[in-house]
Amino acid sequence: MNTQKDRLNKRNIAVRNHFNKVTRDNPKWRIEAIIEDTANKFFLANRTIEAIVTNEGIYNN
Repeated sequence: MNTQKDRLNKRNIAVRNHFNKVTRDNPKWRIEAIIEDTANKFFLANRTIEAIVTNEGIYNN
């Protein structure tokens, strides 16, 4: 059985993978556009995506 922490870790990994894929596929996009695209896909705030991608605060694994 997955705990909430396990589910959040899986979500954070999926967010980072998506962010990296979009960055790789669209090298001319601004970082803000990539963050917004990722936020829309995962239904999270732009700031949350930024924190997850940079391993900031509670999103540090």
